[in-house]
Amino acid sequence: MKINHFLKTDADSAKRKIESAEELSIMLSEALRDGDYEEAISLAGSIKVLTEDISRLANKGRLYHTAIKMQQRGINLAVISRCMG
Repeated sequence: MKINHFLKTDADSAKRKIESAEELSIMLSEALRDGDYEEAISLAGSIKVLTEDISRLANKGRLYHTAIKMQQRGINLAVISRCMG
């Protein structure tokens, strides 16, 4: 995934998370090769959490860029929050 998919404020965090996930995937491969399945399960869980965070950051960036494009077309957007209760 390219770093330009993220907001500038999230780019460093996303880059660190991507690098961590890549390192963990190497460790996962080694654990599987060594037959250490408990370690492999733990590493796979960590990779899952990291990739979910990366995906969330990418979605945040896509949402922002989509909102900018909509505003450029003249569509007025506003954030509306409501209390859940």
